Amino acid sequence: MRRYAGQSRLWITLEARAADPAGFRDDRRTVSNAEPLPDNSDDVAAARLEHVELCAANVQRLRGQLVSAPIGRLRLIDASDDADLPWNRLRQGSFVTCDPSALEHEERLILTALAMEAVAQEPRIYAHDTARAVWRLAAIGQQNELVEFARPPRGTGRSPQARRRRTAFAPKVVDIGGLRVTDLDRTVIDRARYASLESAIAMCDEALRLTLLEQPEVLAQVRELPRRARGCRMAELTLLLADARSESPLESLSRVRMFQLGLPMPELQVKFYDASGFIGRVDFFWPELGIIGEADGRLKFRVADGLRGDEAEEAVWRAKRRDDRLLRHPDVRKVGHWDWGEALNAYQFVQVMADLGVRPVPDGGWPIPEGPLPRKSRHLSVIERHTR
Repeated sequence: MRRYAGQSRLWITLEARAADPAGFRDDRRTVSNAEPLPDNSDDVAAARLEHVELCAANVQRLRGQLVSAPIGRLRLIDASDDADLPWNRLRQGSFVTCDPSALEHEERLILTALAMEAVAQEPRIYAHDTARAVWRLAAIGQQNELVEFARPPRGTGRSPQARRRRTAFAPKVVDIGGLRVTDLDRTVIDRARYASLESAIAMCDEALRLTLLEQPEVLAQVRELPRRARGCRMAELTLLLADARSESPLESLSRVRMFQLGLPMPELQVKFYDASGFIGRVDFFWPELGIIGEADGRLKFRVADGLRGDEAEEAVWRAKRRDDRLLRHPDVRKVGHWDWGEALNAYQFVQVMADLGVRPVPDGGWPIPEGPLPRKSRHLSVIERHTR
């Protein structure tokens, strides 16, 4: 999807521009000397189609728990012989047959969006965090409790529990289970522009791991944004740092912390072998330091539910033996583990890294855009620049 920003600040659709190409000004930047992009569009299209079906099934499941009706009508239903379901208020005129507080954040957002759509005078285009929730992709940190939908710059109107996102860039729309949301490329770019770096990279990493994105194509779209578009530098940084090899949001968060603290960039998902065969695949490895990092904390030592005492003991023993074999490897000097609490707290994380022997360096080898880093990246150099 190519985006155009008209000086009239009206929403511009591809169809309108094709009908009257001279009626709009194209503010996209031209990227010179661009290398040809690898063509894996067929794999991405197939994976995305399968993912859309999965997301649509999730929306339909939640739709089955929603009832939009006046409270008086629900009382009449409750008084009948064949209805004994509890009703919990979601918003004015909308009720659910479950406890909203027991739902995940993403499920509450989707239910609220479905309730709004049921009474909306015209279909809405849900965007930003609401679109991310519908696409079922990861996020880190406190998320917005308001349903977000895209509106043209001069759009008017108010809606409780909602936040209008005014944009001059016409979004491409995908229907998922009856909800019209921004397509995945646009959703990723919007999150990369406005969300925190750790949350945006967690989403990008997961989308790349699931083969839902073509990273060079989305990066090219970001670089075509107008130079003064809000968050364009953050979006470019996010797409450059995103890596499909990160296998969990905790690994994505850990990489962001390493980048922010000026630590050297590690190699990801490195496999180790010894005379007995395959030892394991580690999350992070600094070959020049001989240090392995595992973003799991207690996770790999946790005992699965239902195991007998001897089975539980064997599971813990295997995890310990793995670390012992790694430490005997000639290329490994130290193995360290950390958990969510340590990764979320930058002060604790830098101490964990220091104890391992990983310390800041002038050039960590990270792929970054030209020029100074955006303040929102919270990189060490940015903090130093603004605290002198």
